[in-house]
Amino acid sequence: MAVRHFLSSLDFESAELAALVESALTLKHAGRGRGGLISGAPDLAGRVLALLFFNPSLRTRVSCESAMARMGGSTCQLSPGRDTWRFEDRPGVVMDGDTQEHVAELAPVLASMCDAVGIRKAELLTQDRASSASASYADLARDEFLQAFARHSEVPVINLESNSCHPCQGLADMLTLRELLEEPAGEPFVLSWAWHPKALPVATPHSQLLAAADSGMRITVLAPEGYGLAPDVVRQARERAEALGGSLVETQNPEAALKGARIVCAKSWGRLDAYGQSPEEARPADRLRGAWIIDEAKMARTDGARFMHCLPVRRGVVATSGVLDSPLSAVVQQAENRLWSTTALLADRLGG
Repeated sequence: MAVRHFLSSLDFESAELAALVESALTLKHAGRGRGGLISGAPDLAGRVLALLFFNPSLRTRVSCESAMARMGGSTCQLSPGRDTWRFEDRPGVVMDGDTQEHVAELAPVLASMCDAVGIRKAELLTQDRASSASASYADLARDEFLQAFARHSEVPVINLESNSCHPCQGLADMLTLRELLEEPAGEPFVLSWAWHPKALPVATPHSQLLAAADSGMRITVLAPEGYGLAPDVVRQARERAEALGGSLVETQNPEAALKGARIVCAKSWGRLDAYGQSPEEARPADRLRGAWIIDEAKMARTDGARFMHCLPVRRGVVATSGVLDSPLSAVVQQAENRLWSTTALLADRLGG
């Protein structure tokens, strides 16, 4: 039987993702606030999840480690280039540079020692100019390391955020939408761009967009001119939303977008036409700063919308403290759901 990886939600039918969400709800009910092993979850004693984090992580790492521990399994966390050799993924390359191990050996070796592998590798999630992305978005979106690893792996590979998508965040957001609205299909959802002092990846907003689409919502993508998401992702999200009775439109008009919204999800992302440039060169224009923060006035235009953000969030930059500290904020609930959606995913992949 072919290994079924979890690299993008686009590889799955909306109904399959909805089934994972329902499983996550069950596991959350069984395990939340109780500690110890989760009642009804599969026994993963002796099973190991390897984690390769090329980028910083808080919720992703902790949710993976906690999920495995609460089903009796364990994790092995590595920071490539610091804990390991530097890896190569290009086919036919002569490795006489700064890489020492090829994915053709790396993947089967880890697969022989572990039961699944989670990988976080997004070139725009770097911390300094010297290590920033140097390729165009079209090149980076191919996620060549992740795809090469999956081709060589005989165990499930889970995308913990790549250049193109963050499907684990998307799954958690589907769970959050299900909890907040109970029946999210047909409800108005706004994905709003927000100003940020440096360029950020499009992976998370892509997956948040798809989460709303796979929930059948009426989606509005609100962003200034030049900051549209990848057209192919928008197209597929629209098709998936429409198949479930929803819709998708794009606008630059905050007043029209926010009127009647039930969910406002804020996220910053960089321009696709400057994606491979340094953070300083690709950062959003300062003229957008004041107009693109989510504040109390914007939320007042909605239909009592709940506010979502994947975290970490810069207070006073992406959203005001008044929004984040209000009863309408769901950001902590959304973050906790990373645990329960990851638990459902790992139970599905490793519990057989």
